This record gives sequence, structure tokens and C-alpha cells, in this order.
Amino acid sequence: MLAITSAIALFFAIEENDTPLVIYVLALAVLYAYIYYATISNEPAIAKAVTQTKPNVIMIGSDTLRHDRLGGSNYHRNLTPNIDKLSADGLRLYKCITPVARTAPSIASLFTGLWPHNHKIRDNYPSLADCKLPQPSLIDILNEHGYLTASISDWCGADFAKLSFNFKEISVAEDQWNIKLLLRQGPSLIRNVLSLFTNNALGKRFLPEFYYLAGVPLTGSLGRECRQLIARSAKNSQPFFINLFTSATHVPFNSEYPYYNLFTPKDYKGESRFIMTRLASAEEIIKKQEKSSDFFDIPQIINLYDSCVKQFDDEVGKIIDYIEKSNLSDNTIVIIYSDHGADFFETGCWGQGNTLVGDDPSGRIPLVIKGPGVPIGVNFKPTTRSIDVMPTLLDLLNIPIPTNLDGVNLIPYVKAQKSPELFAFQETGIWLGKIPGLHPDQILYPNIVELLDIPDKKSGTLVVNEKHYPTVIRAKSRSIQNEKWKLIYIATYTKPVYQLYDLENDPYLDVIESHPDIFAALKKLLDSHIESDPLFKSSH
Repeated sequence: MLAITSAIALFFAIEENDTPLVIYVLALAVLYAYIYYATISNEPAIAKAVTQTKPNVIMIGSDTLRHDRLGGSNYHRNLTPNIDKLSADGLRLYKCITPVARTAPSIASLFTGLWPHNHKIRDNYPSLADCKLPQPSLIDILNEHGYLTASISDWCGADFAKLSFNFKEISVAEDQWNIKLLLRQGPSLIRNVLSLFTNNALGKRFLPEFYYLAGVPLTGSLGRECRQLIARSAKNSQPFFINLFTSATHVPFNSEYPYYNLFTPKDYKGESRFIMTRLASAEEIIKKQEKSSDFFDIPQIINLYDSCVKQFDDEVGKIIDYIEKSNLSDNTIVIIYSDHGADFFETGCWGQGNTLVGDDPSGRIPLVIKGPGVPIGVNFKPTTRSIDVMPTLLDLLNIPIPTNLDGVNLIPYVKAQKSPELFAFQETGIWLGKIPGLHPDQILYPNIVELLDIPDKKSGTLVVNEKHYPTVIRAKSRSIQNEKWKLIYIATYTKPVYQLYDLENDPYLDVIESHPDIFAALKKLLDSHIESDPLFKSSH
């Protein structure tokens, strides 16, 4: 329509011999054409892959994806047929534990093979100095071995650029915990409206502050960008490593049409019809974090969450289909993962990384690996950790494993169907406010608004105020677990409080009084792990 209007205007301008008008109309037509083509992002043609001597790797992750939404978890909805097919053709780490159920420390452990106190990323607000990782990451090693390494993400994956992973190509949002970015985004009403009109290539280039907002889901756009990168990379003999990480399953649980209608009752009249509401500002998030389950419409929130899971799985299916049609599947390792799960009040609160009580669903992540060298059809039940993924992947790629990793190579144990007898250690993240269900004597610190500081005004990066940081470290709950037992350390103002859970029989009942020998053995191991944390020592 714009093209027709421009053509008519140009015709009359020429007829009238009006040169300025001709120039104006032509300029307007060029602008229209630029906007039209800049906002179009087409699916790539099927790639004609060239022969590659080394396996490719494609990691596909979704922030806050719960492990129990995958098939084989006794969930009442079939949400992940595409991921389940990958699992059936490959390896699933059924009980994979992340050390901290928060994005920055979780992905730091995943991509370095280190415990948080060794890579120094303890929360989502690391200092600029701590963003410089202390030793080579998985990406550094792949770069050294000739891989093209690239990362694609939306607002939830800013840490892939902020932390020194050193991807060769990066297409992610700016650091979301930055005062300058937050000020550029403006009031919530304005930014949410603007984000509706910037969900395109033009918005990404010129208004990234609004393009990457959670107001419009980017699941489909990111999946298409991933396929475009696969198409481009497949034309070269250089092996590639592509990491796609989306906010598809993150709060506020908004999915695209028709997904948000999949599970919501047609007669639903509540305020969370399309999205978990009242999360537009830090103040609202803090207030909601402090509410009990009575405040929330939990069934509808779960309906929305499951819709997001279904959309993510469908996008995984499109990527896998593209890989297969491009004849890349025989030489490509595909990994499905998350940074953490989500807690829907199973432990007394919502969110992630707030408490370690019992079989905390926010601390377990889905982890599926399929490709050359990967055992087929194995659902590996023993306890594993996200820090084990890096050495395991390096083994599959025939790359020497560094000796200074905390994680272990799982392939020998998987092939032998033998438990590596590992213990998983965890710690809580930073509480945004006073979390329901905390121990009455729990060590506390100010809420997130008062806790953060901007020590480097030039960068604008938000970090934990150094005055409060020792308290933040000291206040962390810690835990150790294997397949059957989980021991939790709770920091109080007097002395630590311990809780013991039997994960096989009653995962939310404290049985510490009934098993003194188990408690003593796990306490010794947990205390040793805590004492190895230099910041814990200095905070006392």
C-alpha cells in the first residue's frame, strides 16, 4: 500500500515538474523500502554442509526451565516431544544440579567447570573485576582448537557478553543490571508499549533497549537467528559452537499466540490471562517475592508456564529439523539445558535459588546430550552437576580436559552404567526481599534496591555494595546431596541450623533426628566445602 501511494505521489510530482517534491517522495520511498526490508527476517534456505573433520556443537537453553517438564518425569502434560526424542536418541542427565539457581553464577559454572567460590561469580551482580574469569572457559578452549564460537540470546543472556567467556561472535542484550540501560528504558508503561513496535531487525539495531525487553517474546526470532547462523556456519570447513539461550520460560511467562491459550480455561477471568502480572518494576517484584502462595493464582501461573515450555520445545524441534535437513546431524552434538528451574511454592516460596529446602525444583536443571560419541537411549539417574558438563563435552570432542576443573568427565560412568558417586553442593542466591519460610533467626540483609551500588559511575554497572557483601556471603544457605540424602546448612545469628532430607521417601520432611550417622558424615563433607570458600572465611 505504501509502495502504491509513493508511486502515485511520484507520478503527480513529475507531472507538475516539482523537483523538491520529487526528491522528497523518492527519499520517502527509499525510507519506506529500508524500513520494510530491515524489519523482515526470513527463514534460511536449507544449508549445504561441507565436510568438517571435527564435531559441531549447538547448545539450546531456556532460562528457568524445570527438569520435570521433560518426558519421563510423571508430569500430567506432554510438553516436550522434540526434546524427548533427542533424549531417546542420546543421553539425559536425570538429576543434574546447578550450584546456584541464578543465571550468572549458574552459567559461569556450566562454562568453566568450577564451583562458584572458584570462578567468583556468586550472584547476578558481579563486579567488573569478577567478570574476568580466573581461568580459561570452555569457549576459550574451543577458540584455541579452531572453533567458530557464537552466542545468541535476549535480555536473559546478557551475562554471555558480560562475563569473559570470549565468544568470537555475540548477539545478546546489554548488561541488564546497569543503571544507564534502565534509565534509557524509561517508565514501564512507555517501554512496554514501545517494545511492541521494536520487535524487528530495525529495533534490534537502533533501539536494543526496547527490542530485548520481555514485553514481546523473542523465542521465534531467536530460533530463526540460530538457524541463520547454522546456515552460514555450515558453508565453511571450520567447526562451530553455537549457544542459543532464551527467556522463553522465564517470568513473567509470556508466550506468543496461540501458545498462551493452550492451557488457560476459556472462562478464566483473573488478571493473569496472558502473563503473570504486576512485575513491571523492582518494587513490584520485591513485594511479590515476599508474598505467600495465597496471594497468587498458582494454577493459572502454571498454565502460562507450561505454554512457554511448549513453545520452547517447538522451537527446539524447528532447529533440530533444520540440522537434519542440512545433513549436519551426524556430526553435530546438540545439548539442551537451563540455568535453573523454578519454584512454585514447593519449598514455601516462588522464584529460584531462594531456599534449598528438600528436593528444591529450582536447583535441578534439564540436561540432554545427543550426537556423535554420545551413548544412545541412556537416562542416567545418579547425581551429576552442571560443572561436569564442560569436561564431559571436551571428552566427546577429543580435546584434553584441564586438570584444574572441579567437574568430572561423565562419559566413562555413563558407558559403564556406574554411578560416579558424586556429591552436589549448592548455595542460595541473593534474596530480593524477605522470603516466606525463612528460618526465624536467618541472617538477613537489605532488600535488593538498598543492597545494590554503582561503584563505577562511568560503566553504570550495578553491584552488591561492598559494605553488605560479607553479610551476603555469610547469610547464604548451603547444601550437599547425592541420590538419597540432602543436608542443608542455614546461617543464623547464633549458630548454623541443619536440616536433613530423605529425597527418595519424603523429600520435604526434615529427618535429622532419626539419622545421626548420616548427618555426621554429610556435615563433615559440607563443612569442608564451606571452609574452602575464601569469602566465607573472611565474612566471619
